[in-house]
Amino acid sequence: MNQQHYLIVGAGLSGICVAEQLMSKNQRVSIIDSNENKSSIVAAGLINPLVFRRMAKSWRVDELLPYAQDFYRKLEQKTAQEFYHEIVIRRFFSSEQERGFWEKKQTEDEYLDYMFPLTEEDKNYSEFNLKNDYGSARVKQSAWVNASVFLSEMHEELKAICTFFSEKFDYSLLDTEKAVYKGIAYDGIIFCEGYMAQFNPWFGDLPIQSTKGEVLTIHSTDLPMNESINRKCFVLPISSSTYKVGSTYKWETPDTIPTEEGKQELIDHFHYLSDIEPKILEHDAGIRPTTLDRRPIIGRHELFPKLSIFNGMGAKGYLIAPLLSKEFADYLVDDQPLLREIDIQRIKKNSSQ
Repeated sequence: MNQQHYLIVGAGLSGICVAEQLMSKNQRVSIIDSNENKSSIVAAGLINPLVFRRMAKSWRVDELLPYAQDFYRKLEQKTAQEFYHEIVIRRFFSSEQERGFWEKKQTEDEYLDYMFPLTEEDKNYSEFNLKNDYGSARVKQSAWVNASVFLSEMHEELKAICTFFSEKFDYSLLDTEKAVYKGIAYDGIIFCEGYMAQFNPWFGDLPIQSTKGEVLTIHSTDLPMNESINRKCFVLPISSSTYKVGSTYKWETPDTIPTEEGKQELIDHFHYLSDIEPKILEHDAGIRPTTLDRRPIIGRHELFPKLSIFNGMGAKGYLIAPLLSKEFADYLVDDQPLLREIDIQRIKKNSSQ
């Protein structure tokens, strides 16, 4: 296998995963990051194998989840830091119909690994005075990645073994034909810019949406520490008496400024679970890169094949990025085909029809 030199633009979750996968194939990696896009660090890092609004399995979860678990565990060993935490998610049902969906699916073979069977205790759950109008249920194999620890540790790790430029990428200085940037020739340049891709001269026409999400960090002694609770919002214990509450979804909003509107929405949603008034410690916002078909956009530019993109991970990023980055590295290095539903070519073909 010939070693090639790749420049990765962006060192959020996507850039880190792509770097790790390329280096595992003995490829040389350089990284440039402006530290402007905070979506990866603002994210709660929840890994949920289910989609509650449909009470269905998350896309490709049978492949994505075990790979992500192994991926993060190996990086914990590599960095000698802990950032992957298993935690049960307790879903409080919003209707009798929703509980009925769970009761039906919990007996199906494909859901046995992800749903705890409902018990009388779940139906009548009364701990912490949480509102339990229709009962609750627990999710198996759920977890969360401490994003701030993960990103800071991985940045330190990458800086120790790669060339890491802490600066903004200047599009005007790139020779697209030869993939030369600031006098250095690369075999490939990979854009992992999140929502900032909208400003990219070569990939800015892709349907990557800017989906703003706001999150609260709260203090409370009246909430469970051993489970993440969910209805209208998630409440995730991150340390003693400290929780993240999220998240809002506001489409096509290009700023990362927390708003009073977003804060009030989160508080209102929190009150579907509890009547307590939480003490707000922090209020943050980030921009998720999402797509209309809810699938990432990955692949080479059709005119400049040395330029490629890995983007659109969306709200499930911490679940899907590890395996998809491996598939992307296989595509770049070993010429393995990408699945059509994530391949950039699906966008081009749809737009030409």
